[in-house]
Amino acid sequence: MRKLINRIIVFFLIVNVTACSINQNKESFRVFDDSQSFVSSKEIKSDDDVKKVKKLLKDTNWSKEYKLRPDRESSYTIKLEKQGQTEVLNNYKVWLEVDKAIIIDHYNQKYGTLDGANFDKLKDLLYVEIP
Repeated sequence: MRKLINRIIVFFLIVNVTACSINQNKESFRVFDDSQSFVSSKEIKSDDDVKKVKKLLKDTNWSKEYKLRPDRESSYTIKLEKQGQTEVLNNYKVWLEVDKAIIIDHYNQKYGTLDGANFDKLKDLLYVEIP
């Protein structure tokens, strides 16, 4: 009987430790709508959607030239966060044009554009309609 109780305790300890370590590595994107006069944000938490956004950012046409867009405020701010950490892993500013997105990666100081089908995918993930 004592062995059974010990095995049950060990089992629950393993499950608890595994669950905690899985949750600590979970990443999400927090999206802030910069076009609103009030703070509006949404979170992309689904592992599948996080992977899609990461792939789109990876596929962005990045340039070494770091340009700022002083002519108007960005449309969105996208922050990559890891659950359980207060530090932001990456910070992007996004300007949505009619046919493309202009993206600035502040941490790596890169400027890029996303157009075509990838632009449409980004809008769908951000749940955005361009007038």
